[in-house]
This record gives sequence, structure tokens and C-alpha cells, in this order.
Amino acid sequence: MGTSKGYIPPKSSEWCQAKGAVTRMSGTNYSKDNAKKAIGKYAEAYSKTHLGHSSFSNVAGNFLDLLNDIKNNGFDSTIAKYGLDSIKNKNGSELYNGILDYFSRDISTIDDQIVRDSLYDTLENMEIDTFESLNDIESEDFLITFIINFVVKNFEECFAEKILSKQKNIDRYDMIIEDVENLIGDRILADTKINDILKMDFLSDDGQAYINNICKLSYDSLKTIGEVYYENLD
Repeated sequence: MGTSKGYIPPKSSEWCQAKGAVTRMSGTNYSKDNAKKAIGKYAEAYSKTHLGHSSFSNVAGNFLDLLNDIKNNGFDSTIAKYGLDSIKNKNGSELYNGILDYFSRDISTIDDQIVRDSLYDTLENMEIDTFESLNDIESEDFLITFIINFVVKNFEECFAEKILSKQKNIDRYDMIIEDVENLIGDRILADTKINDILKMDFLSDDGQAYINNICKLSYDSLKTIGEVYYENLD
């Protein structure tokens, strides 16, 4: 994606540390340990300056409410409620883009675009090939997959240009981003526990607070991914 001017505050101690960690990660002595440190510094910086202003929780809440409506009221009623007749027979990318246009149509900021792209990847990862296949998606699985995609895309948006500038070829860049994606995904899956989600209105104050808390817990976990732990064998 490349780094977009103005997305990251130009002067912030947290972002300076994150940029420094990414520079060290991107050098000739690349290692997964350095990647973990870069992810941790990114998580600290993003949590402090951007996470509280993201449109993620609103888009996630809308989609989670859709999943609940499908399970509770069936397809016909849900399609009528949301006015989704135009996409009910679409497949693959046409279906994804229709869903995105409904749930993530506002792309006035870079964050909005990242949320939109992350939702597309989530639908693709979960193999939502038809509208009916939404009935097979568990809300918990959707939310955690959406969060992981959002974090990965955010990291890449912030630092792609810096990482690319240090690499001899695109293959090495792709390898680094794949490592980052796996490290982020493994950490969030291991540390962020989502039990059966209560049937709630995810656009209500309580629903939005629930989603925001899960996001915060995920970023809090990533903040310490670069720390070294020593197991007590006594």
C-alpha cells in the first residue's frame, strides 16, 4: 500500500520508536525477533494515537448485526430489512463489493479504506461465496478474523514504504510481511479469547464498547510480543 502522508503523526515519541524498530527489522540482519519488536512498538503507537478514532467498531457492529438477523429471522426478512436484494444472487467478488458498499461505503479517511479492505479480506478468508453462506459464519470467528486482517493491513499501510526501501527485491518484502501477518495472527488467536458472543445490538453503546474492548485487548497483547519471557523450570 505504501505509507500515506499525514496518516501517522510526524512527531510522536511512540511513532519514532516504531519507525526505528521497523528500520532495524528491515535491514540485512532481519529476524522474527526484530519483527516482533517492530509489531510491539507499532501496537503501542497505534493504540495511543489512532485506535480510539477508528471506524472499525462501527463496521464490525453493522456486520455482526447482519449475521444475527440472518440466524434469527432468516434470509428473506434480513434481505428486506437491509435492502440487499441487489446482491442476494451475487457470488465471489461481486458479493464482497456489494457488502462493502453497504457496510463500509464511507472511505473519507485512510482508516476507512483499511477497514474496508480488511472486511473484503475477511469475507474472502472465510470463503463467503454466496449470500446464503453467511449463515455458516460464527460471529466470534468473524470478529477475530476481521481484527487480525485490520491489524496486519494497518501495519503494512504504515510501514510498507520504509520496508520496501531496505529490500533488494519484492520477494524479500513479501516474506517479511508474511512473517508479520503470521506473528500477529498467532498472537491474537492465542491471547484474545472471544467466548460465545451474547445476542446483543452491536451498534448500541454496549455493543460498541464490547467490540472496542476486544480490539484493545488484541493490541494490548501485541504490545508485549517482542518481550523475552524466561520459563521457571524449578
